[in-house]
Amino acid sequence: MLDMRVVECLRRSIITVERGMSIRDAARVMKNCGISGVLVVEGSKPVGVLSDTDLVKALYRGVSRDARVEEVMSRKFFCVDPSATLLEAAKLMAECGVSRLFVVRGARGETKVEEMPEGIISVSDIMAAIAGDSCEGC
Repeated sequence: MLDMRVVECLRRSIITVERGMSIRDAARVMKNCGISGVLVVEGSKPVGVLSDTDLVKALYRGVSRDARVEEVMSRKFFCVDPSATLLEAAKLMAECGVSRLFVVRGARGETKVEEMPEGIISVSDIMAAIAGDSCEGC
């Protein structure tokens, strides 16, 4: 299973939030979608990533739930090429300390992202493949 290609298991639908949205509303989006991270955009341009860990750290530091996403988001994008294997993606996640990678042709690791990625792959997607579950519809 881990020799499958990322392109076979990626999620093409990427949940986004606007950078000016409150972290309260972003958390609501993440909760309602059952995900632990979102792509932060300005219009249609990716500008950051917001994870559940970013939210917890912000609240711990005393940041208001009404603060804007751009105040607590990460500006780092970790990416993988669609032709990489799931094993390569898992190794990259472990090396970078992340639980999701954006799928961008020709990219590996921390990368500048100028356009919307073609998809996203997460630890959950890799776990589904290990369990033998279909990646169809991820």
